[in-house]
Amino acid sequence: MQDDLQLLENADRVSIFLICVQSRHGELSGSIANFYIEEPVEFFGILDLVLKLDVLCTRLGRPMGTDPRFLSKQMRKTFEARELNESLIPIKYNPFIQNRDRFIPLAINARETMVIEIFQRQFSSLQGRIKGKCSQEKSTSFRSALELMRMLREYENVR
Repeated sequence: MQDDLQLLENADRVSIFLICVQSRHGELSGSIANFYIEEPVEFFGILDLVLKLDVLCTRLGRPMGTDPRFLSKQMRKTFEARELNESLIPIKYNPFIQNRDRFIPLAINARETMVIEIFQRQFSSLQGRIKGKCSQEKSTSFRSALELMRMLREYENVR
């Protein structure tokens, strides 16, 4: 946990997310934290985690992604109203938000923590790396959101 917090503190923090897993067995659930969001975001399951990471990257403005595609204009408007209800202006530096100490209680109360860093978002997918108990504390790269979901599903089955 302490290493995860140091990684968050010593990096370009916008695209690094601390994942605090609350569930003991079965489907992953918990909170997503980042130095640039004021409150942790809850997730329930791997699909929800990956979709919320993508929405948070869009809200934060980094890494920039290609425009998402939708089946109709109405679906696009509904998505934007529901998920992107704030302007897409990147959040500026805020020393109060970036206080490391506010993550400590969240991480201590979690059953486990992992760090997901998103390097790129292209073609409606994610590329990055994950580090935590699921990867034996080593950074493991993923080339797509599907690959990340597959890794997390396998971890879900063995933990």
